[in-house]
Amino acid sequence: MSEDWKKKKIDNFVILNKILGKGTYGTVYLGYMDTGQNQVRIAVKTVPMDSVKQSPQILNLIKRESTILKAVEHPNIVRLYNANRTQNYIYIFLEFCPDGDLRKFMLSKKEKHLSELEAIIFLKHIVEGFKELFQKKIIHRDIKPENILLSNGIAKIADFGFARVMEVEMDEPGKFSRNGTPIYMSPQILRGQPFSAKCDVWSLGIMFYEMLYGRTPWQAESQIQLEQLILNKPLKFPTKPVRSQKVKELVAMMLQIEEKDRLNWQQIFENQVIKMNEDMVRQNMNEIMKEDPMTKSMSLNKIYLDQYKVVGYLHTKIEDYREDSKNDLDGLKQMFDEENPDLILSQYQKEMKRRESFQKFYTYYLYERNVAFFINYTQLRIIKLQTFGDITLVKEQFLQLIFMLARNQLLHLEKINSALNSNKHDQFDQELWGRFIVSKDCSRLLTTIKNDILIIKEVFIQVREKCPQFQQFFDKIENVKDFLGQYKQIISKAIDTLKAASTNSLGKDIYSGIYYLKICLNPYDFFKQVDFDFNAFYEETENASLDELLNLI
Repeated sequence: MSEDWKKKKIDNFVILNKILGKGTYGTVYLGYMDTGQNQVRIAVKTVPMDSVKQSPQILNLIKRESTILKAVEHPNIVRLYNANRTQNYIYIFLEFCPDGDLRKFMLSKKEKHLSELEAIIFLKHIVEGFKELFQKKIIHRDIKPENILLSNGIAKIADFGFARVMEVEMDEPGKFSRNGTPIYMSPQILRGQPFSAKCDVWSLGIMFYEMLYGRTPWQAESQIQLEQLILNKPLKFPTKPVRSQKVKELVAMMLQIEEKDRLNWQQIFENQVIKMNEDMVRQNMNEIMKEDPMTKSMSLNKIYLDQYKVVGYLHTKIEDYREDSKNDLDGLKQMFDEENPDLILSQYQKEMKRRESFQKFYTYYLYERNVAFFINYTQLRIIKLQTFGDITLVKEQFLQLIFMLARNQLLHLEKINSALNSNKHDQFDQELWGRFIVSKDCSRLLTTIKNDILIIKEVFIQVREKCPQFQQFFDKIENVKDFLGQYKQIISKAIDTLKAASTNSLGKDIYSGIYYLKICLNPYDFFKQVDFDFNAFYEETENASLDELLNLI
């Protein structure tokens, strides 16, 4: 396309001269689809017919991708709206994913890898997409981070140019063409042997390993060298970052060289890592109903904490995402004017700036919320240590410590709740703040905070009833400053007691508990940046050696 065009209209689709990215065969532009009731932002892949004439295979890939995407519809698969062909171009109208691809997300991390929790969440999203592909007997053949797009916390499988429908059973090897990206190709494809749908299991296993460690398990300068490394160099897991045994076992079973030894998709769907949360919560709930009120509230808090210890980008729910997508550009209809592309581009730029500002607000309050939940996490660690006899604080000191931690967390959460319900904010632009507090982002955040408060308040009430003598004393504290003074005294005293009691102990849990309590004294001195990676922090601390923990305290 020439550089001076502003807008093209094809049927009910509009293409704007705003480049989103460039691929092997063409360019991806921003566009809009007019549904008759609203306008949905889309991505438009454009392929010049000159390229098609030079390489007829391109047309076959485009046809195959369009046919397959028309046959599937799933929140974890990028949606195809339509495809069109003119004299000069082929246009493919696709779902717009504003957050880039998985590679970009990984590179945004300090260590270039994800936490285990983040990697599992993405894996679950992708596996959900593959359930749909499995039912339709579709293999992808090019799974890699660049082909996993992200939209509001949801991972979506994209780029089906090398995909195909299997004529044989999914686990039955067939003779197919050697397509894909070599570093993610299964050994069978590399060797030109028949392969089955397990080729995608291998590719996903390589990508899962890369999410966990920041690199692929075998690195080579040529396809031949890669094949030799896979065949002759056993799969190894780095000692750092530390990963759970169940996750390493899953990766190892996905990366078995021979297909007969590799997991199939049904086994992936039923794997413990994929089903973990659902089964754990169901089992825990059955046990909880037998407990006394205080223990029950503590246990419910633990289940809630296990699921929502860190809330961030990856905690968007599928139903929330669908609702947002349904009304993607609500209110823009009057601007959808064939003669005014500049206005639409201007609106897009404003929306991107507003999205960036909203993200700053959202990130800031998620940070505050995650600081509060760190205090909760510390509280549960102390309860666990006391319950199992690892520490033996006297009852009065133990309940006093738990009471203060619970109250401090409530203060944090109630402060956030108050700010999100206020029409004014001293630190942020007033107009943008006004827009944010009526947005779906703010609504979701408020829902999270309110749920947090409900869970923590129940713990607080139960602890308070166990130690009414403390409540009478703390009721006399008139302001937060006075409370925090008492809070720090009690935390410091508990730290001293635990240090003295643990001199002859080699238990890592005790030292990590002391370390967490030290942070609770002044959490903002430790969690200094609003983009602090809490997932990575928990992983590093939980997997630290005894000597490393001793140095920390």
